[in-house]
Amino acid sequence: MMYFYRGYTAPEYVVYGQLSEKVDIYSYGVVILEIISGEKCNKLQIHGDFEGEYLLKKAWKLYERGIHIELVDDTLDPNDYNAEEVKKIIEIGLLCTQASAELRPSMSEVIVLLQGNDLLENMMKPAMPIMIET
Repeated sequence: MMYFYRGYTAPEYVVYGQLSEKVDIYSYGVVILEIISGEKCNKLQIHGDFEGEYLLKKAWKLYERGIHIELVDDTLDPNDYNAEEVKKIIEIGLLCTQASAELRPSMSEVIVLLQGNDLLENMMKPAMPIMIET
């Protein structure tokens, strides 16, 4: 059974009380997704294709379908941002929210990813985030 967590705190801390620098990376990833989408992580979708879903689940489903650019806030003008850059940042946000803390990048790796052109050149690909609904 898949669960979806809807907060800023990393699931390993919520479930097991494990605290590490990777807990902060998880929170950073959630904030990235909130900024891009204009949505709060704990707000339940009440309309559209993602009704009944929280931000992290929505972001992951869009990424799986290769249409994660649709996560961008509707109020933003597409002429005001570079779609490829935004897709990369969404992918970095998803990397930061991966199920395994060991798979999450360090903050120095996040900086390298933000400065680079492609996640693939760094051999990094997001895996499904752990999702625990509370």
